[in-house]
Amino acid sequence: MDNVVILGAGFGGLTLASELNDLAKAGKADVTLVDQNTHFSMGFSMQWVLAGRREAGEGQRPYTALSADHVKFVRDEIITIDTKNSTVQTKKHRILYDYLVIALGAELAPELLPGLAEAGLNLCDMQHVLKLKGAVGSIKSGTIAIIISSTPFKCPPMPYEYAFLIDDILRKRGVRENVRIVLTTPEPQPMPVAGKAVGDALKTMLAEKGIEYLPQHKPKAIDAQDHKVTYENGFELSFDILGAVPPHRAPKVVREAGLADASGFVPVDLYTLKTSVENVYALGDVAALKLPNGNSHPKAGVLAEAQASALARSMIAAIEGGKAIAYDGTGVCYIDAGNEEAAPVEVDLLAPEGPKITLSPPSKEGLETKRRFERERLDRWFGTY
Repeated sequence: MDNVVILGAGFGGLTLASELNDLAKAGKADVTLVDQNTHFSMGFSMQWVLAGRREAGEGQRPYTALSADHVKFVRDEIITIDTKNSTVQTKKHRILYDYLVIALGAELAPELLPGLAEAGLNLCDMQHVLKLKGAVGSIKSGTIAIIISSTPFKCPPMPYEYAFLIDDILRKRGVRENVRIVLTTPEPQPMPVAGKAVGDALKTMLAEKGIEYLPQHKPKAIDAQDHKVTYENGFELSFDILGAVPPHRAPKVVREAGLADASGFVPVDLYTLKTSVENVYALGDVAALKLPNGNSHPKAGVLAEAQASALARSMIAAIEGGKAIAYDGTGVCYIDAGNEEAAPVEVDLLAPEGPKITLSPPSKEGLETKRRFERERLDRWFGTY
């Protein structure tokens, strides 16, 4: 019987485990899911905490409640990945595999931008977002800077959503006219993979809310004492509050296994998710995929889900017999625009004519659909609460 080992229980790992559960139930494979955390929550839960829609503990599900009841869940820290001997060593276990899927997400590395850890609030960390909420809730005048440290980073709309939500909070407090909001990015436009039309639409949304947008600004260092960001192009930005998307890279255990390349991530085949090592796959934020036009594939939970679903079908075909299914690059996400509205984004990265991304106007219905998106997946992976 084949041993399938999945490292990481995020969007990709949970989807893969759920879709391989019947294979395990039929006794055709042993499936093991490994994660060092006790609970799962979606990344946008942090933005909803900032917006006051929920408390920090809401939206979580314990891994002990996994609906995939024939999948073995191991809560432990991964120490080494040994692809030569097909083993994963955790603190407490040595796990053999026939198929290994790496879905560990991206490691946040604020230390790669000098001064960031001392001066900035990490937009990808709940405790930092709680501090940001307090700061935004008390500021009366000054400058709030939202900076993207480097690319790639998970959830391309995320920093723009933070800017929209902060604008909304300040308007409700009646102090928006006294507070400058500036968003800077190394990107040439918002969400470059989405194309010019979507980028222009997001720039219009930023401009309508009076949010200053500075593309092609890559930060070089941050002075924590003087509250100043210096950029590679020589520009300097003073701030009172700094929210940052920190540099991303593959987790240390993946890099030490020799699976990451110069990009800092694991190169995989776009359609099969295969790495250069036989029977080792990677998906989601840890993976580096290239689109047919040569551009980088974006990192997003909904796309990790689609990758995992394709890989599950291919693994089932390999074990039971049948035809493998290729990843198709489609998905839908929702850009939180503040004012209790969200803008749906339909994604078809592998359309014959090139990536096709459609952005609909923000609406109350869009935010409700985003809520339903979360509920449906949590119910699928953990059962109804």
